[in-house]
Parts: sequence; C-alpha cells; structure tokens
Amino acid sequence: MLKTVLKKLAYASSPRRAAEFFSARARAHSQRFAEEIGCVRVNEALIARFGSEVVAGPFQGLTLSPMTRAEQIGPVLLGLYEAELFEAWETVFRGRYAQIIDVGSKFGYYAVGLARRFPASRVVAFDTDPWARRATREMAGANAVANVEILSYCDANWLADKLEPRALIVSDCEGYENALFCSRPIPNLATATLVVETHDCFAPGTTARLSDRLAATHDLALIATETQGPEPEVDVSFLSDRERGLATRELRQEQEWMLATPKG
Repeated sequence: MLKTVLKKLAYASSPRRAAEFFSARARAHSQRFAEEIGCVRVNEALIARFGSEVVAGPFQGLTLSPMTRAEQIGPVLLGLYEAELFEAWETVFRGRYAQIIDVGSKFGYYAVGLARRFPASRVVAFDTDPWARRATREMAGANAVANVEILSYCDANWLADKLEPRALIVSDCEGYENALFCSRPIPNLATATLVVETHDCFAPGTTARLSDRLAATHDLALIATETQGPEPEVDVSFLSDRERGLATRELRQEQEWMLATPKG
C-alpha cells in the first residue's frame, strides 16, 4: 500500500522522471527473471539454429539485434509474438499512413517492423526506458531503416500538437492509455487507426472509456490475448520440452487489445 502511494506521488510531482524510473525498474526485473528461468539460453540456441531474422508472421525478415537477447525473444524470432493481432495487422497493412506512432516501443519490434513495411512513413517510437530507446536505435541500425525517430515521453499534449491526419498509433504503455487518449481533445485522433493494449488490469475501466471516446468516429474490435498461440513453422524439436515452452509461449498476463479503424 505504501509503495502504491509513493508511486502515485512520484507521478504527480514529476511524471516524466517517474515514468523513466519505474519503466526501467520493471524492465530490469523482467530481464533478470528471463535469465533466471532460462530464456537467454533458449534465445542463443534458437539464434544458433535459425539466425537472427524473424522466421514467420507479419514481420518476417526483421533482424533482431544483439540487445534484444536480454528479453524472451523466442516467440518473436519464431513469428508467434502476440499472435492474436495477426488479423489486425492484415487490416493495418492495407492502409497508408504518413505518420506512425509507437508508444511503449520496448526494443523496437513494431516500430522498426512498421518502418520496414512503410518505408515512406515517418515512425516515432516512444519509450520512457533508456535501455529500450538504445535497443530501438540498435534495431533500426540492424535493419537499415532511416525513418524512425526515437523519443522518451508521449502524452496527450504531444498527440494534440503533433499527431497528423490519418496516422497509425500502436500503444502498449502499461495502463497509461486512459491519460494518453482520454484526458484532453486530440484533433486528429478521429482519423487515426489505433492498435491499443488497454490494460484494464492496471487501470480498470480504460477499455470502456476509450470505447466511449472513439465510438462516434471509429469501428471498434476487441481482441483477447491468446493463451495458446499457433505452432511454430520451423522444427524446434532440438529443444527440451521446457525449452520449447520458453521458445513458443510468451510470459505475460492475459490482456485485451482494441483495433480502432476510422469510419467511412
């Protein structure tokens, strides 16, 4: 309880510094856990067998740079990552976007993947964690994309001032979605396509508030996390049963995504 109060006070007094501190701490804890349970060893085994390029899925061919190996990248490398979004990506890929915003870019999988997919678009990748920004920069270099700008902190004011018409927004920012999208008017939000993980587990009611905000201007689809994803397209039988689990099943909570496409 005291930690929760202190965290709220930190965000109230200095939201940017608090976001950087808590996101970096959470990422460091996640990486320690990934190493402790064997994900890093599995990463190296998979890369030794298949190389560093994503072997399947909507971002097939994307090169995973060295810094990504501190994370659980098995599902990413095998093309299984967040498989519940595969149909949503098919919808997204049919669009055209002058500007693409990725809020919570982590190591840049979506930001750099979308930069490759839409080389004429300007991609802005936000993450408050300095490690994530360095990793995204490394990913952009490994994939030879020059259309990615990497920034730290995105808020509703930035979107209100800088969001362009008919943009694409991808957002996975751990419960910040309500403040980001619903706290003030954002003129060009009505024309944007959004792929948002809504994180009701962290900020109850976010899905409902975001739905209310977008219902008049967007067609909305809610997408639940898949507890059992697809089988990999490559043979991973060289791994033990436990290792195959770490290679193919993501370590994450059940969540819900929203795909919002402009009406008309």
